[in-house]
Amino acid sequence: MKKFAAVMLSCLLIAAVLSGCGASMKDGTYRAEYDAYSHGYKEFVELTVKDGKFTDVTFNAVSEAGELKTDDVEYQESMESVSGTYPAKFYPELAQKLEDTQDIDKVDKVAGATNSTVSFKTLVKTLLKENVKNGDSTTLVVESEAEG
Repeated sequence: MKKFAAVMLSCLLIAAVLSGCGASMKDGTYRAEYDAYSHGYKEFVELTVKDGKFTDVTFNAVSEAGELKTDDVEYQESMESVSGTYPAKFYPELAQKLEDTQDIDKVDKVAGATNSTVSFKTLVKTLLKENVKNGDSTTLVVESEAEG
């Protein structure tokens, strides 16, 4: 009986330690955006963390006028004809992949949207490193590579 109790106690301690692995992510809503516009838009990501898990992820881009890239039909038509995809399709796809996997390193590139996939991963990783682990909900501004 003592061995059983010891094994159960060990299992509970291991479970407590493992459940604490998500503790590096503080509950809250976090935002990261680039410092400059590219092709007329500035990409951003918003993450909501609850109990150490991503519960809501938003990825999009906004113009200086405050318009979302996913609403730009003209941009969508021009991009889809060249790459076969468009922001209103791949932005939510990337966000959903992060919610599903709970691991930015498991989010695969989207064909036709390689640059935006890299941007998404950069914004999320920087946000996780800088704000999420500290519970800092101020908008994180990330330096852009170059104007495009």
